[in-house]
Amino acid sequence: MNKAELKEKILASRQDLQTAMARVRDDQAGRVILHGEWSLKDLIGHLGFWEENVVKLYETLAAGQQVPAMEDMDAMNAQAISDGGARSLEVVRHDEEAAYRAVLALVDAVAEANLFDPAYFSWTEGRPFAEIISDNTCDHFEEHLPELTAWLKRIA
Repeated sequence: MNKAELKEKILASRQDLQTAMARVRDDQAGRVILHGEWSLKDLIGHLGFWEENVVKLYETLAAGQQVPAMEDMDAMNAQAISDGGARSLEVVRHDEEAAYRAVLALVDAVAEANLFDPAYFSWTEGRPFAEIISDNTCDHFEEHLPELTAWLKRIA
């Protein structure tokens, strides 16, 4: 894989997710659709949290700084949902879009070796950083798409 292929994979999976999310009316965005407790607004905030997190992680690693210990994933997800609760759907969408664009800008801006050399950052323990980007973008979109699609079928 190279930068162009990574970006294409991100864009394609994002399009699939956007197509599904576009079928949810704004007045439905607060209804529970995922995991028995998340609304579409929560999902958007969750995705934005992880997109923003991967950019911050890259910046931390590139600066040669120590990466803080990861908290429990469930706790981090709960905090992301809680943080989005007071914000409007419009703000949550805007923030997620900005985080998504920041990931794309990162992919465009950094050297190929920074993304694909598994030894570039020792913190990744032999994983190319591109895989971490995938985990937090295209793979993440694809993880949530089936449940969103199933919900859309139920309400159709």
